[in-house]
Amino acid sequence: MAYFTAVLARVGSSWKARDVEVSDAVTLDDLADALRAVAVDDQPVLAVVEHEDDWFALVRVDGEDDPRVFVSDLFAASRSSYGEVLAPAAETDPGSDDEDADDEDGEDVKAPAVTAWAGETDLLDDLGVSGRSLRRLVEDQGDDPGSVLAEVGDTVGFGEMLEALR
Repeated sequence: MAYFTAVLARVGSSWKARDVEVSDAVTLDDLADALRAVAVDDQPVLAVVEHEDDWFALVRVDGEDDPRVFVSDLFAASRSSYGEVLAPAAETDPGSDDEDADDEDGEDVKAPAVTAWAGETDLLDDLGVSGRSLRRLVEDQGDDPGSVLAEVGDTVGFGEMLEALR
């Protein structure tokens, strides 16, 4: 299976493709530095990584703010060549769905994982895709990462460009 990567920088009200070798990044900080290098006036820059028919990830930087990451299937992504770069998505608390619970004997029991995604679902809120919408897309169409990215891209305004880069 092949990887598709794209880096898109916001320029005014539109998006421009940028030439960044996403695969050269060893850590999330490496990728964030590369994304910042192509930013225009602290506007958002997005890295899109897709592993065909398996998972996708979005990495966003805004100026010097910490990078924000969303991965549609963290387990699958962690086994890929991008695993180290995307690992920080696991450190983001997705809410109470995976918190520890006590059983009747008072022993800690890990709640079953109900989602495969990880990271900041709200990383595109200000661009028109709410966290709830992103989660719903992944949960409903997770077996087709390309269609999720196409819908996100259409909403945010880079759908045609993303398709042209494929």
